[in-house]
Amino acid sequence: MMRLGIDVGGTNTDAVIVNADGKLLSWAKQLTSEDIVTAIYQAADTALMEANISPKKISGVFLGTTHVLNALYHPGQLAKTALIRIVKHPSAIVPGLYWPEHLKAYIKKVYQLRTNYSYTGKLKNEASLIDVQLKEMLAEIESEGIESICIVGAFSPLYESEELEIKRRIKNIYPDLPITMSHEIGSTGFLERENASLLNAVLSLVIREAMLSVTEVFKRLKLECPYWLTQNDGSLMEINEAMNFPILTIGSGVTNSLRGAAKLSQLDRCIVVDVGGSTIDIGRMMNGQPEATSGPSTILDIPVNVRMPKTESLAYGGGSLISNKRDVIKIEATIASDIEREGMAWGGKSWTLTDSFLKVFSESFKDEKIELVLLDKLSADDCYKVIHTVSKELKDRIARLQLRNEELPVVVVGGGSPMLVGNIFSKYDKVAHPAGYHICNALGACFAPLSAEIDKVFWLHHKTKEEIITQAKEMIIAELLSKGASENSIRISAVEEFPFDYLKGEVIRLRIKGLGEM
Repeated sequence: MMRLGIDVGGTNTDAVIVNADGKLLSWAKQLTSEDIVTAIYQAADTALMEANISPKKISGVFLGTTHVLNALYHPGQLAKTALIRIVKHPSAIVPGLYWPEHLKAYIKKVYQLRTNYSYTGKLKNEASLIDVQLKEMLAEIESEGIESICIVGAFSPLYESEELEIKRRIKNIYPDLPITMSHEIGSTGFLERENASLLNAVLSLVIREAMLSVTEVFKRLKLECPYWLTQNDGSLMEINEAMNFPILTIGSGVTNSLRGAAKLSQLDRCIVVDVGGSTIDIGRMMNGQPEATSGPSTILDIPVNVRMPKTESLAYGGGSLISNKRDVIKIEATIASDIEREGMAWGGKSWTLTDSFLKVFSESFKDEKIELVLLDKLSADDCYKVIHTVSKELKDRIARLQLRNEELPVVVVGGGSPMLVGNIFSKYDKVAHPAGYHICNALGACFAPLSAEIDKVFWLHHKTKEEIITQAKEMIIAELLSKGASENSIRISAVEEFPFDYLKGEVIRLRIKGLGEM
């Protein structure tokens, strides 16, 4: 199986082609374009030409992108969203709790419908859930310019029927309207589940527009094979699934880097440092898989109950600007995609983090366009201060991820990684800097597995816990087979149980995950 891996980063878009044995045949790198698809086309087209193969020989395309995450920082195509809460009593909690104002503005309407259930599962009455308020809401969707719907039931982890019924009624009238149901996004924890579901709904137009554009690009490249996106846990999801659950792709860039670094270094247990133009991300590979958060996580400091890669990040990278005001050195905003035009070493007027390293360690970064003489106006002492800050903060983050009983090796990758290797790590550190470090994200996408997961609350009225776990595992295996996993490669990678103290012996939450290779 010949694979084309593509990773769209904040600075560069990388493409690689590997053969059935995992051997790298070609690679290409382009500055990420504002519309992302131009860079995807250029990088993929160059990689195909370098490998000198027909597009028909590519049997799968594997795409990772930070496009969805970037949309939260720089809104442009976010959807005007209506929130429907299904609750026992109207909630006074304002939706969008802890959201930045620029995102909260996209929550346009809030409706609160009374649930027919109690937490024990008893129906209060047999009256239809679709009451006058829902009918009024349906009439307002068009007049209010609503572009996406988010449905959050207080008891939906136990009973999803009300969310499904409301979706059915809305789809009858607005079949093309994106609808997010919270029971498909998260499990227990109302506010975290609502936040995650609302973010997913707000992002629905961004991912759809991007995927439609990407599909056209692949047609232009004459690629007639299936293609997948990588998601937060480092596994693959189909395009239709990604369009329904854009929030699950937010962490794909980091997990691609983790998997690619482990592949290049041949280490299945390590700490990975990915040095990009905008950020430096640090994560951990455990037993060949990117480590994910076990409990609630955050996106832009918003609490959500979506599993994310367990990472530490520095909010700066090689393209970050440096300022010196009253002898106080600060690392500020990034010009990552414009560094070759604005960075001082390239003839520009902006002092960047990369310039600081080049001033002190002239051999740390290779580029034929660089002229070191242009850095004469920089103070070496000031540049040392920048490097000291980076070194201290990076090593602090690495220390947080080190295991108590095992010192994991560190693998340094990413386009800016040559700046760090040999400069802030001593020769006694367990540090690897593998060949191919600059394209490890795209390479990691090529080796992502298929996955299936169930995170659901089950009643134990008529079955034992063991029977329910067995049934859930069978569902996961069936889903992986339907996605194209080979039967011999399928394995259940995690089984987690979360009992309820207040309903002891009656109900249990299970989170079960399976992986499989194509």
